[in-house]
Amino acid sequence: MKKLAITLVTIFAAISLAACSGNKKTAESGSEDTTMSSQKNQTTNTSSDAKEDQESIFTAVLVEDAVQNETVDQSIRLFLNEVKAVEDPEEIIGTMKNDGVILNVTEEQLAEGLTEDQLKAGDSVKFTLKGLPVMTMSIPPQIAGNAVVKVEKI
Repeated sequence: MKKLAITLVTIFAAISLAACSGNKKTAESGSEDTTMSSQKNQTTNTSSDAKEDQESIFTAVLVEDAVQNETVDQSIRLFLNEVKAVEDPEEIIGTMKNDGVILNVTEEQLAEGLTEDQLKAGDSVKFTLKGLPVMTMSIPPQIAGNAVVKVEKI
């Protein structure tokens, strides 16, 4: 009986030691995972910040006169066609080239002195976007005003 008790205690001690050392490894690898995850997030944040700082510049022609949207923000709808890239680091011209694009902007995003009434069908404009703008999947795609830096008449 004494031998059985010693054997059981030995087995229990061995299992306990194995479990403790297993937890230690798990804790260490968890710490490593957390560190690696943190470093990965920092890299991702840095690259997304750099992308947000980039600006894309395009020229286009108004398809119709500028119109005020009947939305709460009373944004201005600019339906543009014949879009050409001046500077396009994000290479987004492909989404706007065939069917044009609709910009929904505020008066503050129009160049100084430019008003909605001055933007008529056939006018050429230059617009600047920041980062990689969110676009609707509609045809033509629409870009929300928070991605537009400025719209100028050229």
